Amino acid sequence: MVKPKYIYIFIIYSAVLILYYPALTTFFSHDDFFHFKVSLTDGSLRQLINFFGFHPFEQRLIAFYRPIFREVLYNTFYNLFGLNQLPFRFLSFAIHFINIYLVFNLIQLIFKKKFISYFVSFFFAITAANVSPFYYLAGGIQTQGATMFVLLTIIFYLKCLNNNKSIFRYLSYITFLLALASHEQSAILPILLSGLILIKYKFDKALKQLFNLWPLFLIVAVYIYLNVTVIGYSSTETQYRMVFGIKTTIQTVLWYMVWALGLPETFIDFLQPGFTLNPSLMRYWGNYYRIIFPSFAMALVLIIASVAYLFFKSREFLFNKKLLFLIVWFPLGILPVLFLPAHKSTHYLYPSLPAFWGTIGFLVFNGYQKLRRKYVKLSNIILSVLLTSLTLLSSTSAVLGRNTYWAAQRGRLAGKLVQDVKSKYPTLPKGAVIYFTNDPSYPFISEDWGSTSKQASLALNGEDALQLLYNDPTFHVFYEDLGEIPDDIQESSVYQIEAKVI
Repeated sequence: MVKPKYIYIFIIYSAVLILYYPALTTFFSHDDFFHFKVSLTDGSLRQLINFFGFHPFEQRLIAFYRPIFREVLYNTFYNLFGLNQLPFRFLSFAIHFINIYLVFNLIQLIFKKKFISYFVSFFFAITAANVSPFYYLAGGIQTQGATMFVLLTIIFYLKCLNNNKSIFRYLSYITFLLALASHEQSAILPILLSGLILIKYKFDKALKQLFNLWPLFLIVAVYIYLNVTVIGYSSTETQYRMVFGIKTTIQTVLWYMVWALGLPETFIDFLQPGFTLNPSLMRYWGNYYRIIFPSFAMALVLIIASVAYLFFKSREFLFNKKLLFLIVWFPLGILPVLFLPAHKSTHYLYPSLPAFWGTIGFLVFNGYQKLRRKYVKLSNIILSVLLTSLTLLSSTSAVLGRNTYWAAQRGRLAGKLVQDVKSKYPTLPKGAVIYFTNDPSYPFISEDWGSTSKQASLALNGEDALQLLYNDPTFHVFYEDLGEIPDDIQESSVYQIEAKVI
């Protein structure tokens, strides 16, 4: 007989597919093509291994150390599948499914309460914060993969503390190194493992266990040093400029919190100073806002009420060491981007989502249990309304994201443009030139937005997509909005196509 746990996990997987299946057919776009280009090699093992080195930004034009889910993955999949997005998308869903299972097991190890484990794994799985990881493949698959290794490291280390078996300690060290080679957000792991020790042991015994983590702290220190001094950053991209103001940091944390709860990432584009809404939101969101805003308000009110009720009735719950561990985990998980207010994106939320929903699950469960002792019917009604509100919020936001999230739009556009070019020009000579002209029927939006050729250049990342499509690094691509074709290019080598985006 199948255990209820696996039936529930299957239901969660089904819910994810229902909400996010359009991502499977969404083509690559923008940064994907750039990552393919910088990951190309001559096919030798030496160059593949070289991806694991620390290389200056000026040498390869990529910042941060993320070889596993960037260079190695893009190189391997391009060599095996070319520009077929399905294997990439299947991998993204597979990693998310693994993470759902790991989140369930981690929360069960921490709290040993099935309700909390089911609650956390479900909302981790469906929250609209997953729109970005699924549709923005270039960034999303990195944070998904890193989170998988982060969760494995924490689970292995917890089992080591609980069972005192060295095998789990060694496994946690291996997954720790894999996490660091996946994304810099994994650098918080030694702090999280320290938190597990402080939960498990009293202070005197904890000190000895904490000392055993010194190699991990040393590795992270060297890792950060090499990232900063060897790889470095782009000095020209303003979005990577750090801002350390208290007000700005609090605003950034609050944005990540409401996104984690289920508000669409695009909401930030419509919120004006003074907490007023840009009226164009109703046009872009359609009637979805009629569900999103009431659901968000109801969920927020009930969660705050749960916290307030616990504060006045059972204050000790709010100082539970396991709860504090999760509360600390959330901002630590987004620490690398916490001081980059111009570079906010929900795909960075992914490593912190287990902590966020673990916190909410713990508070909701204990508030419900406390209220149920006196008001059974009321507690059941409140819980039902909360679960319904949270589910409606994330589900509606996820469906909205299919059509409005920028990466979803650009992926569809890039797929259409590549198909149009390939249909019109199945083969082209080496060094050919493609010139995208504007669609005269496309309406004017703004000077900054441009016409169809500018949108095509963003989706295809300049020359990258078509150079990969025709496997020709000498291939050139020009766009009407970005200037005329240079005079030194012969007219006979130019192949013109209209950039149709609709």
